[in-house]
Amino acid sequence: MFLLDGKNMRRLYTTLIPLLVVSACDDFDGPGDHVQAKTTQLIQYASCSDLETDLKQMVKYEIWADIDQIDYWNSRGGLEDTAGGDGAGAPNDGGRQEGVDYSGTNNQEQGVDEADFVKTDGYHIYTLNGNRLHIMGVPLFGELTAESVTKIEGYPRQMLLDGANNRVVVFSQINVYSLPDGHPLKRLVGWQDSDDTNWYWRIKELSKITVLDVSDRSAPKLMKEVFYEGWYQTARKVDSSIRLSGYSMIEPAIMYGWYKIYDDNDHNKNRTKQIVASYVDALKLADLIPQIYVRMPDGHFETNSLSQASCQSFYRPTDSHARGISSIISFDVLGDTLHWDADHVVSNWTTFYASKDRLILAEPAHDWWWYWWYRDDLDQLNIHSFDISVPGQTRYEGSGRVNGLIADQFSLDEEAGAIRVATTTGFFWRWWAEDAQRPELENHVFVLEDTGDQLDIVGHVGGIAKGERIMSSRFIGDKGYLVTYRYIDPLFTLDLSDRHNPKVVGELEVPGFSTYLHPIADGKLLSIGIDSAQRWRTQVSMFDVSDFANPKLDAALPVEAQNSWGWSEALYDHKAFQYWAPKQLLAIPQSTYAYQYANGSYTYQYLSQLVLVNVDATSGALSIKGRIDHSPYYDENPNVYWRYVDIRRSIFMGDFIYAISDKAVTAHRLTDLATVAEQKLPGYTDTDYYWWW
Repeated sequence: MFLLDGKNMRRLYTTLIPLLVVSACDDFDGPGDHVQAKTTQLIQYASCSDLETDLKQMVKYEIWADIDQIDYWNSRGGLEDTAGGDGAGAPNDGGRQEGVDYSGTNNQEQGVDEADFVKTDGYHIYTLNGNRLHIMGVPLFGELTAESVTKIEGYPRQMLLDGANNRVVVFSQINVYSLPDGHPLKRLVGWQDSDDTNWYWRIKELSKITVLDVSDRSAPKLMKEVFYEGWYQTARKVDSSIRLSGYSMIEPAIMYGWYKIYDDNDHNKNRTKQIVASYVDALKLADLIPQIYVRMPDGHFETNSLSQASCQSFYRPTDSHARGISSIISFDVLGDTLHWDADHVVSNWTTFYASKDRLILAEPAHDWWWYWWYRDDLDQLNIHSFDISVPGQTRYEGSGRVNGLIADQFSLDEEAGAIRVATTTGFFWRWWAEDAQRPELENHVFVLEDTGDQLDIVGHVGGIAKGERIMSSRFIGDKGYLVTYRYIDPLFTLDLSDRHNPKVVGELEVPGFSTYLHPIADGKLLSIGIDSAQRWRTQVSMFDVSDFANPKLDAALPVEAQNSWGWSEALYDHKAFQYWAPKQLLAIPQSTYAYQYANGSYTYQYLSQLVLVNVDATSGALSIKGRIDHSPYYDENPNVYWRYVDIRRSIFMGDFIYAISDKAVTAHRLTDLATVAEQKLPGYTDTDYYWWW
């Protein structure tokens, strides 16, 4: 649970619901609480009725905005119908050390492990493949043994490994439309119309947490299965404490059924809104908030209502507008039983950041429909901070607000109590307004501190690269780096040593843009990005930032693929970027495919490679060492279209590197990249959803 200290208890009793004031209800012309506040704070709900009232009002506003837009969409072809239808345990001698003997996940923060679909403890490789967890042994570096294959329900996305406690926690996604007849969850999350023809759903996605005991790697043992109504976002592990971030937006049938009401009432908007309001008012709280289901040992499901304890696990930011629910689910993997706790913020889609002691949720302050009525309002971002220093507990610290929106988790950072945020303003154009001018993009860095009551902006630098947007950012100690893009690729260096006066001190312009920045040594910054001057090809760059006011480009290495086009997963997922300092080597995927026409039909030809780059951290020189090729695994059957053709992850172990694709795990000598071990994998197919009940 979020813990409330004296300061937050005062907030609870002095700033209570209702948070929303409706005006001009007779005309149904939108929200009347138009306040562009410069800050915000989370208010704990005092009762379930207050939560229900707020969520119902948000549903009404969203549908009313849809109704008001109907003329706009009809003039452009009409609305689309969105109605629903039919081995041995790991040695414990500590002989192999992550970061010294083998590489782990490329995490943003040291000591905070990020969930991914590949993990290792130095003695085993764990990989999610299709609907399976494969565990492979590494008795000696360079070897591979098949230990076990465990089927996972749904579509496994990521996992966390606690090697010390022999636990694997798998996070999978279940598309409710694909639930087979007879599955117990189908009747819990959906219903049929009166003639049993069409199914309708509370939620489109379920997230599942599967906890496995892997003390015996050859026979993992199921410990717990928990289902959450919503979309799994990400998860972090600090020591044995795990925190999952999920987002849920329950869809009452009226969300997609209002158009029939509109048709039945001769396209009278006010009458339609009045009927919609009566439908929404008849909803119950359970129709608006997510549920958690637990599969018990005997196979039946227990439904856990989140409205217990007068809904005091729910919070809402002031002067904000949303109907989604961001949930932080916390649990500890120690012991034989899983005890979990969940807390919930009424919010828009969140970006999740965690250091060892602090968790930050960042979310747009207003849902899209707000700008239908108040199009001149600035895009604003809520920042919510939580203390997670105590395992299994999450204590709310405070909230703040900045202008703009962020690119990804690397736009957020915490250092010595200061929260740094890199944003772009003017990103969204109010396209529905004929006289609306496209705003000019501008970039900012804000510094926020907990001043005792809330997170206040104590430092700000703006006006960065007007007309461009942030493509990547990185905060390291008292230094910051931004890459923006439109026509050129400026790298900006920022001095953050005085949090009250952050400032841009250097700028370097080169063609293209970087999508990920990786510090490798004092004064050196390695990056991956796009060389826009040469057919938008992948490019690895080395920047020298030792002279902070005068950054320079040491080297730019193009990584080309067959047919001169291709992609690298490392361009958009930092976990595919694996730099191994002991060997000064970088491993990144490079993939493409081509059509071949022969004998009257088309076939596919794949390129699936792992490119190894020599990195000289002293001189800054870059050169391609060689390529590991998994293409033959895909080209064995040229008639099959493979969804995942990349060598998506890599692990350095001693004098070897392991390449993991959807079709195989291979081990290679670093000296000549020769293959020394291989374990083939089945690969993912669209029929890989697996169910049991």
